[in-house]
Amino acid sequence: DLLFVGPPGTGKTHLAQAIGNYIRQRNGNARVLYTTSERFTMEFINAIQNNKTNEFITFYRTIDSLIVDDIQFFGGKEKTQDNFFHTFNALHQAGKQITLTSDKPPKDLQDVDDRLISRFQWGLTADIQAPDYEMRMAILQKKSQDEGIVLPPDVVDYMARNVVTSIRELEGSLISL
Repeated sequence: DLLFVGPPGTGKTHLAQAIGNYIRQRNGNARVLYTTSERFTMEFINAIQNNKTNEFITFYRTIDSLIVDDIQFFGGKEKTQDNFFHTFNALHQAGKQITLTSDKPPKDLQDVDDRLISRFQWGLTADIQAPDYEMRMAILQKKSQDEGIVLPPDVVDYMARNVVTSIRELEGSLISL
């Protein structure tokens, strides 16, 4: 089990999806599913409305690798949390891979059941932070090179010093430029 925690725009989703892609490359038969907490919730609600809860449960609990993005949005959704708790337990007991992302550490999640928070803390938690100056420079140089754009060093330096909150914002400023 793995939980990526960090502010928006720092690459948590990309890392989680890369894990899923790696698993699929290593084992083409692996059932890998990427979903968001919002999509999981909506599918659960639809299953209840359409009397297909058993199919929903069977589908999610037979996945080889489940990747759920933005688990902080499970807050306040009690029945969804209960279902996800049992899904998490079933997958964990079967030795399946669970990868989660959140913009907050489990202890800071609001309106999330304590037993679910304890599950989120079972595995490895990777704290993903905004990139430092050197990493922002490297990202800008690589992205501009990939796009065939030649930027003067002082422009790259200026962008790396002033766009500091997220990779997404950094890439956006490069696109705008």
